Amino acid sequence: MANWTEAQKRKYARFQEILEVGKQRYVDAGGNPQRYRAGFKDEDYLTDEERKEAAKIMRQMFGISIKNGYVYCQGRS
Repeated sequence: MANWTEAQKRKYARFQEILEVGKQRYVDAGGNPQRYRAGFKDEDYLTDEERKEAAKIMRQMFGISIKNGYVYCQGRS
């Protein structure tokens, strides 16, 4: 993370913020904070919009894309 640009740092901070919102909702509902499972639909306490935004940020930050049914990570399949 030391070599990240300011834009990358902002995206990562937003990603962490989204996950913390879901975790806090989980804890408020009586869940154990150590058992929070981010990214699992209906188990992460995120809205669909938040989940989509988090996925978009991950793809942008780590170069993940899907083309013609193939997953590419940083340009490689």
